[in-house]
Amino acid sequence: MDLKYCPACKNDNNSKVDFCIKCDFPLTGTEKDKSIRIGKFIGKKGIIFDADNSLEKSRKLLYYAAAFFILGIIINFSSLTNNILALGFNISIAMVILTCGILIKKAPLVFLLIPLILLLSIYGLNYMYDPTSLPRGIFFKLLIIGSLIYSIYNYLASEKFKKKYNY
Repeated sequence: MDLKYCPACKNDNNSKVDFCIKCDFPLTGTEKDKSIRIGKFIGKKGIIFDADNSLEKSRKLLYYAAAFFILGIIINFSSLTNNILALGFNISIAMVILTCGILIKKAPLVFLLIPLILLLSIYGLNYMYDPTSLPRGIFFKLLIIGSLIYSIYNYLASEKFKKKYNY
């Protein structure tokens, strides 16, 4: 059986097909058709770069979030020493966020979802306890939550691209 090699996704195709079965690249098209298709492919390939950039920015934001939690512990240390449970809780939150920032490249989806769920839970519980806590630091809260959600979206789009094009 004779095979045609697709230059776009590097997939082998049956010689009788006109388009790649994986990425729709025109195997028998004109040079213009092939050039247009490769240009579109390169444009779509940018999602991988965007996902890597987004992960790096999320990593830095997680470091900042952990630093702010630690700073809050230091500032409120005298009141937290009276309540060891609150002190331990705040330290464990900071360590979880810091650990997620460190390990984000190993399993991006897991280490993006953990701090997202954790922070949303904390913000929700704080809101139920004290409704005035929600607007305090709203910019910082929205920045972190938005960045984590955007990174998850980019990561999933990048994985979809890699799967589709054998990249």
